[in-house]
Amino acid sequence: MTRTAGFTLVELMIVVGIVAIMAVLAFPSFSQQIMQDRVVTTANQLNSVYKYARSEAVKRDRDVKLVVSGDKWQVKAAVDGVDTVLKEFVIQHQGVTVGLVDRTVWSSGEISAASEILVKDDNDKTVDYYLCILKSGQNWLAEQSVACA
Repeated sequence: MTRTAGFTLVELMIVVGIVAIMAVLAFPSFSQQIMQDRVVTTANQLNSVYKYARSEAVKRDRDVKLVVSGDKWQVKAAVDGVDTVLKEFVIQHQGVTVGLVDRTVWSSGEISAASEILVKDDNDKTVDYYLCILKSGQNWLAEQSVACA
């Protein structure tokens, strides 16, 4: 009599049950990571748009405006005497809010006023971030618990 190798239905069901239990335990951590990633991505995009505005002001040797328009932050500069939107920041994820402010970046790279722009969501378990901008134009991202100090 020959015996064939394989798994019984009971063995397969036990393995499927173990995998299901592991997935249920891992899901809260995974969803938490997704929410945190949304805040970090938004903060990085905001930082990128600010750096773009600063580099354009220096490159063009002209003032560039950062203008709040609804939920957008628009980089505007005078092109042939007309204010033109060069780039804009738009919040990509629901539940994430950004405290945008109007600012002017001067041709020297300095900014009209120092700023602490908060990027946050409504979840207490995620880390919120500030985009910190000095009057000199230098900037960095900082966790809310540390702030811009």
